[in-house]
Amino acid sequence: MNNNNTYFSDVIPYLVDYYNQFETLPTKVLECTKGTGAYTCFGTNLKNKVEKAGGIGKLLRNFVGRGAKKNTVKASIEKRKKKPAKTTAPEIAIKAEAVA
Repeated sequence: MNNNNTYFSDVIPYLVDYYNQFETLPTKVLECTKGTGAYTCFGTNLKNKVEKAGGIGKLLRNFVGRGAKKNTVKASIEKRKKKPAKTTAPEIAIKAEAVA
C-alpha cells in the first residue's frame, strides 16, 4: 500500500476487513478524529471499544481520545491574606499588668 497519497478514509475498509479476519488491527495505535493525538489500543481494550462504538468502522471514524474530551478550565489563583496573629494568654496577662 502506498501511503504517500492515501487518506485515512480510504484505508478504513482495509482496516475493517483486517479486523474482521484477525480480530485485531495491524497497528496498536488509534488516531483521534479531533486531532489531539494517537492512543494505544489492543487486546481486550480494543474489543471493548469496538463493542461500545457499535463496530470497528464506527470506532475508526468517530474515535475521540482523552485529550479531546477534557474541558480545560484555567482557575485564577489568589493569594490568601494572612490572618492577624492571635495574642496568647501570657501576652494578655502582660498587657493587663501594664495597664494596671
